[in-house]
Amino acid sequence: MTKSSQVFVKPEDDVHASTFESSHPAAPRPEPPDPFDPASLRLGADYGAGIGVKRVISTVPVRKPGKQEWFRVRPGEDWRIETCIFELEAERETYLVDRSLWSELAGEIHPALVLVCVNRATDIFLWRCKLPGPDGRPNVWNESGLRIGLAAESRWVRMASNMAAGHYEHFEPVTELPDPEWPPLTFTEILRVAFRDRMIDSLEHPIVRQLRGQS
Repeated sequence: MTKSSQVFVKPEDDVHASTFESSHPAAPRPEPPDPFDPASLRLGADYGAGIGVKRVISTVPVRKPGKQEWFRVRPGEDWRIETCIFELEAERETYLVDRSLWSELAGEIHPALVLVCVNRATDIFLWRCKLPGPDGRPNVWNESGLRIGLAAESRWVRMASNMAAGHYEHFEPVTELPDPEWPPLTFTEILRVAFRDRMIDSLEHPIVRQLRGQS
């Protein structure tokens, strides 16, 4: 073989294997994940969905917003009702009253606007705001509460009593807060849960019998 016909083969690069694709047999194998790595064990915000858990709302309080509680009111006519309620003062419990009994219980029941509310902890509750009675006499406390309820439809508010002035006043956050998270319940379902054991639908109801001195 003449000198001009010799073939020189370039030695293989020592790092050639590092250029293989990960599926290539000669490619280096990645280190297995550490099962004790905190990043793989830490709960995420959606952990409930990942393990097939959902929140069940079995209680809906009927109450006034707390003075230290940021809350929102769900806007829209489908999420409120003007109706008549009865308040058992000793137990501080609110009852719904069937329409057929309104005339029978006149003087014992009050017209009210019932609103769906939620706080920062995503706890839902119903707020009953009293409306003017048949005499139309104004009430500053009730009127100020209704105005705050209207404001809470579009922004987070906090409501507190101003005893010196004789009305409710409200506060707004100095920074923007995220929109509220509303539970996947219809208004009918919310009412049913809230008033499950507090619906006066008969003259034989224990509350009516008590009012009449029958029990």
